[in-house]
Amino acid sequence: MRKFPFIGLFLLLSTFFSCDEKNDATQEQEAQYIQQLFTEIQAMANSVPCENESQWNFTSYGSKACGGPVGYIAFSTIIDTTPFLQKVAAHRIAQENYNIKWGIVSDCAAPAQPIGVVCENNLPVFMY
Repeated sequence: MRKFPFIGLFLLLSTFFSCDEKNDATQEQEAQYIQQLFTEIQAMANSVPCENESQWNFTSYGSKACGGPVGYIAFSTIIDTTPFLQKVAAHRIAQENYNIKWGIVSDCAAPAQPIGVVCENNLPVFMY
């Protein structure tokens, strides 16, 4: 059912961030949820050693309160990238909603965007 890969993402986010009055998660609980998503993203991204840089890519993650990504994360194209990128999107949306709901402020500095990934000691390293 690859036609609708974002249905699962939509259901996950609509469940967590529904406008229903039952959504009484505290700021701390929502922050923990966002951190858990990022921990899962990191685990997926780090599940393969970096041995061939041609099999690596990167994407932005997170959402600063004044807009733009928090940073960038490298990932192997060998992993199933669909659920990985869905989780990255879920994290971004959750952080956007969190920032709005709780009136979060941040610096407006844009993180440097990498131009590529190289492998050093089996770890991905960004090229700038």
